[in-house]
Amino acid sequence: MRDAGPSDYEAVRACMDEVFHETAGQKTSDFGRALWDWQYLQGEHPSLVVVADDDGRLCGYYHALIVDMRRDGRAIRGAMVQDVGTLASYRGRGIFKDMGGYALRRVREVGAEFVYTFPNERSRPSFERNHLYQRIAKVPVWISPLSISGLVAGRLHMPWLSMAGAPFAPIHHAWRTSAAKHASDVAVQREPVFTRDIEALAHSFSAAVAISLTRSARYLTWRFTEKPNGGYECWSLARGGKRSAYVVTRRSTLFDSPCVTFMDFGGAAGAENDLRLLMAIRLATEQNAGAVLAVTMGLHPFFGTLGPLGFVRVPERFNPRPFNLLTRIPGETEPPDLLDPARWQITLADWDVL
Repeated sequence: MRDAGPSDYEAVRACMDEVFHETAGQKTSDFGRALWDWQYLQGEHPSLVVVADDDGRLCGYYHALIVDMRRDGRAIRGAMVQDVGTLASYRGRGIFKDMGGYALRRVREVGAEFVYTFPNERSRPSFERNHLYQRIAKVPVWISPLSISGLVAGRLHMPWLSMAGAPFAPIHHAWRTSAAKHASDVAVQREPVFTRDIEALAHSFSAAVAISLTRSARYLTWRFTEKPNGGYECWSLARGGKRSAYVVTRRSTLFDSPCVTFMDFGGAAGAENDLRLLMAIRLATEQNAGAVLAVTMGLHPFFGTLGPLGFVRVPERFNPRPFNLLTRIPGETEPPDLLDPARWQITLADWDVL
């Protein structure tokens, strides 16, 4: 087990590509050198890339982003584990466990106070069993239908349901339009770059919790603007000429239907109504553009206020991909202050797939 160097990078990507195609991983269709370089070489800090080397052949990989975070008002370094795997012919020999143990030692050496990750149900038990990661929560997923008949028709491949729901469409559309009404001093615009104003809104929003990524203008630019083929849009709302809220959205196909995903958001202290208004405006616009569903995911007190926008939490038994949030302090076994989900801010800005 060792750190990867530049001469290993091509072999790492080849190893990942083999595992992605074997397991039908969610990043399979988009994966390539451009995405890997962006994710692991171009961030704010050098990433930790661990490999298992069998006499010159790489048979496993284990990535950890080193990220700036805030914990109880302190600026700290954290590590986010993602993209881990072992070639099929090497499984059952403890290699994944050994890579994880080596990675924990290394993230401590580079100054990370703790590690967090979002393993799927297949790999979660190994994190918990082998390295004593503890689960903070299954991060809630929230959805808001924009066209109920369109969503059901797309999911069940029954177009006639769209006709059955047609009489209700004008009512739903009128409700969305009404929720998006705003005063003349309110302006909504697309932000071509992440400015210091957006950064300030992100920091203010994060101050409501104890643990979060530091959403600097640099981080947001890397995460959303520089990602190859990202397709993200940042929208801001200004009241009286002063920005008070922002959202980052992405159009995608989920449940075989066109959807809009709310990737990240933020707002000034006390401006929660402006943030909800901005989301209402975007929801009405996306509905008019043909989206049938809005989706978001995360932990933050703000998520509990989205009911008036039609958002409901997806029951876990219907969630096709649970977002398990696990954490670990390198060298320690009981991080009690990290295990309270109410202390965390998590959005899709933390997750590396969408």
